[in-house]
Formats: sequence, structure tokens, C-alpha cells
Amino acid sequence: MKLLSRHIDFKHGNGRMTFIPEEGEDLWHVYNLITAGDVVRCTTLRKVVTESSTGSTNAQRVKTNLTIEVENISYDVEAMSLALKGRNVEENQFVKMGAYHTLSLELQRKFTLTKENWDAIALERVEEACDSGKF
Repeated sequence: MKLLSRHIDFKHGNGRMTFIPEEGEDLWHVYNLITAGDVVRCTTLRKVVTESSTGSTNAQRVKTNLTIEVENISYDVEAMSLALKGRNVEENQFVKMGAYHTLSLELQRKFTLTKENWDAIALERVEEACDSGKF
């Protein structure tokens, strides 16, 4: 797994890291790293429905960055993806605050993980998953 950035306040233990999973084993590490209450940001597709002045509706898929507070996580070994379900915590033009969304973490898709407490176990897992020269 590639670690792109790390911003942790070691005094308080909170902070964020940005990763790119490069192989299937990386997703297993991410699955064991993310817990309920963590905040994850990544690019996703969201179905947006617009209504015209005549009352007709139009639905389209829009690529956007979403930030959710994770409530549930599932790992699909065969599809090599993680599904993170939670509520949106940063409003954007397509998604309101508090709206539910499921983010899919896949290989080669950058994401940022924010934790209130990066404990020693989580930091060891990051070190194990990433190239030690980049940690």
C-alpha cells in the first residue's frame, strides 16, 4: 500500500493519512484499520436527480468527493473491494449533510482516513502494510 501523506498530532493521537491500496492484501489491512466512527474521504459516483421547470426529472451519475463517518464496513474478497456505509459529514453540491452513502474502496483508488485516536496497533498495521521507507 502506498502512503501519500500523514498528518498526526502525536500529543493527542488524532489525525489523518492518505493511502492508495495497490494489491488485495492492502484491502485486508484497510478492513482491519477502519472502525465505526472513523471518517473516510474518497471519490465516488452519486446518482443525482434534477427537476426541470416543467416538472420532468432527469437522473445522472456524478463523480464527486464524499466524506462519510463510517457506520458499517464489509469486505468482498472476490471483487477486491471494501464497502463503507455511513453518513455524509461534509456537505457538497450533490449530497446533503447526514445523507447516507456507501463508498467503495478499490485497488488504485486514493482515500483519506481520519481517526480520533491513532493507537499503537493502528500505526503498526500502517507500517506493516506500507513500504517502510515511506512511513
